[in-house]
Order: sequence, then structure tokens, then C-alpha cells
Amino acid sequence: MGKLKDIPKVDRPRERFLQKGADALSKSDLLAILLGSGIKGTNVKQLSESIIKKFGKNFLNIAVDDLLEIPGIGQAKALQIASAISLVKRFYEDEKTNEGIIKNSQDVLSHTYDLRDKKKEHLVCLYLNARNSLLKKEIISVGLLDKALLHPREIFYPATELNAASIILVHNHPSGDSSPSEKDNQIVEKIVQAGEIMGIPVIDFIIVSQNNHYSFYEKLKKQTEGFDYVADGMQATLFAIFATERPAYEVTTIQKNDKPYFHFSKAKNNTFQLQNRRYLGNKYKLLGFIEDIVAEKCNGIKSFCDIFAGTGVVGERFNKPEIKIISNDFLFTNYICLKAFLGTNSPIQNITDKIDILNSLKTDQDNYFSKYFGNTYFSLENARKIGAIREEIERIAETEEEKNILTCSLIYAVDKVANTVGHYDAFRKDLDMIQSLKLLAPNVDHLNNENNEIYKEDANILIRKIVCDVLYIDPPYNSRQYSDAYHLLENLAEWKKPNVEGVAKKM
Repeated sequence: MGKLKDIPKVDRPRERFLQKGADALSKSDLLAILLGSGIKGTNVKQLSESIIKKFGKNFLNIAVDDLLEIPGIGQAKALQIASAISLVKRFYEDEKTNEGIIKNSQDVLSHTYDLRDKKKEHLVCLYLNARNSLLKKEIISVGLLDKALLHPREIFYPATELNAASIILVHNHPSGDSSPSEKDNQIVEKIVQAGEIMGIPVIDFIIVSQNNHYSFYEKLKKQTEGFDYVADGMQATLFAIFATERPAYEVTTIQKNDKPYFHFSKAKNNTFQLQNRRYLGNKYKLLGFIEDIVAEKCNGIKSFCDIFAGTGVVGERFNKPEIKIISNDFLFTNYICLKAFLGTNSPIQNITDKIDILNSLKTDQDNYFSKYFGNTYFSLENARKIGAIREEIERIAETEEEKNILTCSLIYAVDKVANTVGHYDAFRKDLDMIQSLKLLAPNVDHLNNENNEIYKEDANILIRKIVCDVLYIDPPYNSRQYSDAYHLLENLAEWKKPNVEGVAKKM
């Protein structure tokens, strides 16, 4: 093919679009119009065809760096294409409906109705995003389920590729009896534990037969058919339910720790504890297991580093006067709460008085926070109060320690009234979180914090600066960006008041 001007005018992409509309053009024709011109030795139609051919079905996921690998494509054209793709995806996300949202077992059954009549056993996985919208339905195995043969990677590898937030498994019983077998029970526990470790929780495991079904979620929750997976603003998971029923681990070869695996110690009145917050991949319910392993392998330690700390609960488990805790996280929200709980080494005077002042604030005026997050992530009343409190913290905090504690108190209070399933990738459609905002004081044991070190650094850099007896490494297991999942809390903690974009109001 020669130059574009050698093609009859009627066959050129731009002219065809004007005459017949977009539906009459191929993908490469549409891309040619977007590009506008070709490069030396290649006209725009040839260039667009080569790009479409190179990326195929992955076209909507290409990045600027991918395009720069194509000979002749410079930064300007690469940005032109990538920006157009991002714009289309942004509008698509904004307009998406809730048709594919999985709210309860009945929604699951409607998506897997074909399994009822299968003559062989099937295991199907539904991969969900942060809104509980269905990303993909995939057959994992066909034939008798065997715990020894079914490996968690067969289920969770696609989840990491799809950046799924959670999964639901569906298994059919051709026999007509939907009751779980012992093998089913073993498989469920194995997959549920793997999901907790991966940070991709298993919401439910449903067994279907021709005339009925069995939901582990409904059975363990002792709920009726169709009970929603999201209740009281919390995304339920099978691991959380199993954990309250019995310990998931049994260690008999070593001396047990003196703290129950799944014991939720109560905070003092009007205080909150480090674990009293919803967070992806939180290891609070695995602390006993982790402590037993450390006791077995590393007795007599003097320092413990949690280099991807998140909420910091693992480091806090080992926080004693004789053990230095090194805690690091790249999110500012987590950093200031780590500073408050693990970095405060002396009593902070009058902190409860200042929390009382913040709680007593009343306002019916809009502010930055209510403008962007009212009537979506929060009720308008709570959003106004959150914004007013954050401004007041800037005014009344006399030291950096005070500011950390007061801001941390606000973050934990906000999490209790947020209209979400535990993170901020999306808000729930129904605004039914109507409880009032109330700040509490953090329950800090400053006597244990004398030698602790708190960082907000890239783990690859920090590891070259520190020395520790035990290094606990718990990085993200997929491409999920925690800064996206907790953008709202980061915005609140930093309080730089940036412009936000999209339905999710991200920075």
C-alpha cells in the first residue's frame, strides 16, 4: 500500500466515517482517524493495522510504554492513543449499571443455572471486582473434585490476572443431593485459607443440584436463603465465618502462645484498638499462627520488622519493652496510625479533651469533604462533620504526635460510618449507613514503644538501612494498588484538598 492520498477518497477512513458512520469502519480505520497521520514510509492506515494486529484483544490495556516499542511511534502519538483509551474506559466505568452485581446466593444461582443439569461434576469460579460485579465466570475443573489434585493456583491465578477483589465458587452434585461431602468441606477450608493469605477472599461456596442448593455462607451465618453478602457495610467472607466457629490452624508440635488465635480483646471504654479497622489482607486472625512459627524458629528475638505493615497488627503482636518493632508502610494513612499506636512513647496530655471538642463540632455548611464525598461514601451530615473535624485538627493539634493521634482517631471513626464494603474503590448504591460519626481515643501502650521505629519508605530502599532479628514480609500478591483502594483515607490524612475524578472520586 502506498501513500494514503493514493487511496480513492471514497475509501479513506475519514471520508467513509462522514458518509456512513462509525459502524461502517473497521477497528484499524477508527484508529487511523485518531492517529491522523502515518510515519515515514508507512501511511496511517498501515500504521493503525499494525498496532491493532500487535495488541489484538489486549488493545484496551496497552500503556504508553507498549506503544513506544513500535518503530516510528513517538511519545506524542503514544499519549494520543493511551489518552483516548483511558477516556473511553473512564466513561464506560461511570455509566456501568448494577446488572452484574452479585448480592446474594440467588444472584449466584442465576449466573450458574446451567450447572443443575450437568451429568459430571463441575467447579466454577465467579471472579468479582470491588463492587461485587461479575468480572468473569470460569470453569476450574470437570470431574470428581479431589483435594489432593485441586491446587489453589488454578483458582487464584485468574483472579490475579483479572485484579479480582473476591471470588465465589460453585460446585454441582449430579446425584441430586446438595449436602456437602467430607471432601467438599476439606476443599472449602483449603481454598478459603489460601484466599485469605492471597488477599482475595472467598465470599461463598455453593453446591447445586437439580432441585436445591447449599450455601456455606448461609449455613455458617445461620441465615435464610438470599441473605446479602454485604450486611451492615461489611463484606462477608467465609474465612471470617470459619474463624469465629473454630481455629483454622492446629499446631501441636511446639509450645502454644498464651493468646487465643481468634480472640478479639475488648478495648477500654471510649477507646479503640489497632485492629478495629477494615483492611484488605488484614492478618489479625492469623496472628496466633504467625506467633507460633516465630516462637518455634526464632526464640529470644530482640527486634521484629514488619516491612509491609498495613494496619500494623503483626508488629503490634510482638510489641514488648524488650523487642524493638520496626514498622513500615508506604500509605500515609497507615504511617500516621502506626506512629500513633507504635511510635508514641510517652503519655499525651489532654488528648481526650481534644477528642471531646472534635466530637462536639456541629455544622450544616458544606466543605471540601462534603462536596466530593457527601451522599455517596457518607451521609451528607457525616461528610460535613468529617471535613469540619479535619480542619479543626489542623488548628488545635499542638505537636506532630497530637496531630497523628487525632487524625488516626478520625480515620478509624470514618471507617465505621463509610457506605462501603470495607475499602474505597467504590461506594454502595444504597446509602443506608446512618449511624453518627464518633471519635474515640486510641488505646496506646506507650511503655512498649520506647525503641520502636516507624517508616514510610520503599521497602527495597529501607531494607538496606535496617537490622532486625525477624523480617516479616507480606507484600501485595497481585496488581491491586492499595493507594486506589484507600484513596479517600489518603486524601483525608494528607489534607491537601486535591481535585478528584470519576464516580469513585479518586485523586
